[in-house]
Amino acid sequence: MWKIIGHDWAVQLLEASINQGNIANAYLLTGPDGVGKRTLALEMARALCCTGHPRPCDECDNCRAVIRGSHPDVLVIGPQDGSIKIDQVRELRRRAMLAPHRSRYKIYIITDAETATPEAANSLLKTLEEPPKHLVLILTASNADALLPTIVSRCQVINLRPVPLSTIEKALRERWDIQAEEATFLAHVSTGCPGVAIKLAQDEGLRDKREREIKTLLEILKGDVIDRFEWAASASRDPTTAQEMLERWLTIWRDMLLLAEGRRDWVVNLDFVDELGKAVEQMGKEALFKGLRETCSTVQALKKNANLRLALEVLMLNLPCTRA
Repeated sequence: MWKIIGHDWAVQLLEASINQGNIANAYLLTGPDGVGKRTLALEMARALCCTGHPRPCDECDNCRAVIRGSHPDVLVIGPQDGSIKIDQVRELRRRAMLAPHRSRYKIYIITDAETATPEAANSLLKTLEEPPKHLVLILTASNADALLPTIVSRCQVINLRPVPLSTIEKALRERWDIQAEEATFLAHVSTGCPGVAIKLAQDEGLRDKREREIKTLLEILKGDVIDRFEWAASASRDPTTAQEMLERWLTIWRDMLLLAEGRRDWVVNLDFVDELGKAVEQMGKEALFKGLRETCSTVQALKKNANLRLALEVLMLNLPCTRA
């Protein structure tokens, strides 16, 4: 049984390929953070290694070894200090040339493949151009546009879309024994990404972080230019946190636009609906659209390696203000 929330179509596609022995040498799983890319990659690895039935069976030694992270034919690598390095890919290529130990395939999973340095990406491309027959390479990427087009063209691309909220809510209740009201809240906040809901359920610190991100935007909308520039200077010291905050703000602008249209039932951040409603009353729709556009433009600019502090300062100048 594939242990993943949603994505039935992707599971069926991969199951059919495995059962028919029609396995590609390389797959690229794309989609937003927390949507289930890494989980699907590991479940595929279990199915490929499984000796039971149906695959994955959860009972055989291979299935259990993949879950423990100790299977000799399954390797997972990800970014080190923010990027995938050339030495990681060289080691992968060296090990890929060796025959499998216990399975028919060697399955190597590269998470956040878009973070590969140019040298690492070029080395990876060489592996994709002449892969050993026993190698199955599974890449995951939140931003596939950042990958070399020649890498993408050599992969079977599976784009994972957000999971229906009702599916996430049901899984939280049945698998994690979360109460109905809490499950509804977590499903909405996840915006269709099960991993986000699970992390928020298990990590109180992440919930506190989310609340700070929302409150920060509401305070910025009230603040003057000096307050905003002070925030930009502070936020620019931590690029990862700043970018995560901007992604959160996109959900806030979305919620405020929905509230402006009277669609409270579609709001994601249910616990802040009153505060967001007050902000909507103090800004017109044009200002809300402007806030969304400017935040989205900043997120895209940062993905293209724009100067963080400059991008944040421009955003602070362009965001609308709430009227007292």
